[in-house]
Amino acid sequence: MRDTRKKEAIPEGVASLCIISTYDAGKTGKTYSMRQKPIMSGYISKSFHVVTLLLLFFSIHAFSQSSNTFRICTFNIQNFGKTKLNDTARVNKLATIIRKYDIVAVQEISDVSGVVPGAFRNIVNKTGRKSYAVACSERTGRQPDDRTSQEQYAFYYDSTLFSLVKAPMLFNDSAFDYFAREPYVARFKSKTGNFTFVLVTIHTTPARAVSETASLDEVVSWAAMKYDRETEIIVCGDFNASCSYASPAELDKLSIRGSNYYWVVPDDTKTNLSEKSDCAYDRFVLTQTAKSHFTGQWGVDACFTSKAISDHWPVWAEFKFDCAPPTEER
Repeated sequence: MRDTRKKEAIPEGVASLCIISTYDAGKTGKTYSMRQKPIMSGYISKSFHVVTLLLLFFSIHAFSQSSNTFRICTFNIQNFGKTKLNDTARVNKLATIIRKYDIVAVQEISDVSGVVPGAFRNIVNKTGRKSYAVACSERTGRQPDDRTSQEQYAFYYDSTLFSLVKAPMLFNDSAFDYFAREPYVARFKSKTGNFTFVLVTIHTTPARAVSETASLDEVVSWAAMKYDRETEIIVCGDFNASCSYASPAELDKLSIRGSNYYWVVPDDTKTNLSEKSDCAYDRFVLTQTAKSHFTGQWGVDACFTSKAISDHWPVWAEFKFDCAPPTEER
């Protein structure tokens, strides 16, 4: 029910523990077909043998970007709670990963107290030239039958490049209970160029990966309505939409795989660390208008081999601030 008391309007789903850090000041192509491979920021074979020269080459190539572009990363930091936060080696590695990107959507924050998102932001900001703000959700699993699936999401963003337009919110799933963990939605505005867009992140339940992925089409429509008919919408996260949880044939039947959307990460990509399977769990899906800002560059940041960090690698995609055609060089 809507709260009609006279006070600052905070949309449903905003975590009170993160409101201050959400608005913190500071430094907040060609198109790949479904079969083309990503840029790898360090090639790791299935047996996890790292070839040093390839690692150096791909790392330099993957993270070269122009001043007119920015990179969004989705990262499932497995069971991210106080234990991982208080482990210096692991949390510093995670902070280093965050600092590579301009916006990072994090899934699977497990800390019940809500302390981890803000404390991690402080660690991220200890070094480097960027200064990140964080917006974090309430705990998901708001319906009675979903209470065992409660987690938090967070968006870490370079706030000299971006600001939030209205407060972020969890998708209102009360009518149909599409999700065990409701998607988290925010609208960003770039401070360079004239780009506003909605960013949606999701961590689906593996056993319901197909049905929950299908329902993302509903989330896109809902988010457009909530944020002034915004059409530039980017959906990212751990879809679990691969291997035994979702086949390409099952996904191809969904509206979210139709002509209104563009899937950045091909079905045969490996985004998980398992030595036994190569699964494209982590995805980016763009509305066609958002695709106009996509440079065609994306990758799997295979920058660690230890599952003590996470059982997923970060996945990133690059976008242009301004869609105007580049000035012809003379």
